[in-house]
Amino acid sequence: MKKALFISSLFLLLALGQSNAQSESSPNALAFRWTGNNFQFPITQKFDRFDYTSGVELKYIRHLGKFLNLGIPLKVGKAYLPIDDQGTVRDAELISSLDALLHLKFTNPESKVYPYLLAGAGVMSEIDNGWEMNPEFPVGAGINFRVSPNLYLSFETQYRFDLNDNRNQLQHALGIWMVLGGKTEEKITDTDKDGVKDSDDKCPDEPGPAELMGCPDKDGDGIADKFDACPDEAGKASLAGCPDRDGDGIADHLDLCPDEAGKKELSGCPDQDGDGVADKDDKCPTIAGLPSDMGCPDTDGDGVIDPIDRCPETAGPASNKGCPELKPEEKEVLEFAMKAVQFETGSAKLLASSNKTLDDIAQIMKNNPAQQLRISGHTDSIGEPDENLKLSERRAKTCFDYLVAKGVAAKRMSHAGFGESKPIGDNMYAPGREKNRRVEFEMYID
Repeated sequence: MKKALFISSLFLLLALGQSNAQSESSPNALAFRWTGNNFQFPITQKFDRFDYTSGVELKYIRHLGKFLNLGIPLKVGKAYLPIDDQGTVRDAELISSLDALLHLKFTNPESKVYPYLLAGAGVMSEIDNGWEMNPEFPVGAGINFRVSPNLYLSFETQYRFDLNDNRNQLQHALGIWMVLGGKTEEKITDTDKDGVKDSDDKCPDEPGPAELMGCPDKDGDGIADKFDACPDEAGKASLAGCPDRDGDGIADHLDLCPDEAGKKELSGCPDQDGDGVADKDDKCPTIAGLPSDMGCPDTDGDGVIDPIDRCPETAGPASNKGCPELKPEEKEVLEFAMKAVQFETGSAKLLASSNKTLDDIAQIMKNNPAQQLRISGHTDSIGEPDENLKLSERRAKTCFDYLVAKGVAAKRMSHAGFGESKPIGDNMYAPGREKNRRVEFEMYID
């Protein structure tokens, strides 16, 4: 008896270490019970015959489904076995049995009260009688009372039909039923009611689909809002959920040219000429240039970009639009021309002495092809103003025609007369009037 008590205590400790009712996740159970066998009641049919003998039972129970278990009990005990129909018995003998039983369950095993019916087949062995084997067919009922998540107080009664004479018996069993193995079933909490339990839900307070770990996705792009850099616009996973209209791999909100495919290093803007300057900032988008020159070339390296350099292949200062300045001696020729170019009195006919100076001006124009020439005629105040104006115009035109004849393109020159309106000397005196009678030659870059 002490040994049986020790074994039952050990099973009880094992059971308390578990935490599941018997189910698919924890399908195995063991029952350890004390049994009482009565071979007299089936014969005498009298309730006052309580000729019970005791034994022990170890039973393996396997979960088969919601309403069905398989039980395999092994029992060993003493019995008063009848030798006739009047209930005469032999001395107490050792017997054992092994059965295969089906349990029909009526409630969920997690219920406080867990009743079942049983039926099956087995064999009883009369050990002290040379191991004589008797086929038997048990039927009965049982009830379990749950005392912890996986421990039950178990009671069972069965009537065993034996194929041999005087071997039917009434049998009772009382003990414990323990669920083994399996994982602890946790209480499932789903705060946002989205079907994803809080322990697996990355957004437990906001409903979302299971494939996004319970997080919402407002724009429906398959990226949870908490991980989506553009939660209100459908985009690509590779761009953290942001759209890319031009398909250049740069999200629109970071793309300075969202409708034109461009380069990452240029913030998504195109660069047709490949000079490292985005087209939108490139003054010469189809011709490679330097970033320092707004993407334009500077062929002559004078610091003036070709599009605004009037002499792109000849270096010159920006103040002269990229063209070389006139040489000092050329400037002297133009300055000297105001005195050297002379006409017959009151006429637009050049004096022969003027030819040399005009020839020099023609040569200067040829040496400086980017330069334009402005020819201005002036007179003193002697005579009628209207006549003076006309005379100044004719004299300017005479110089213009002379230079054209010397090969200077007419489109590079202009001429005008101003009469006495722009004096540079005092018309009251002869030296002043002499200064005012002049033709000016002004070269410039258009």
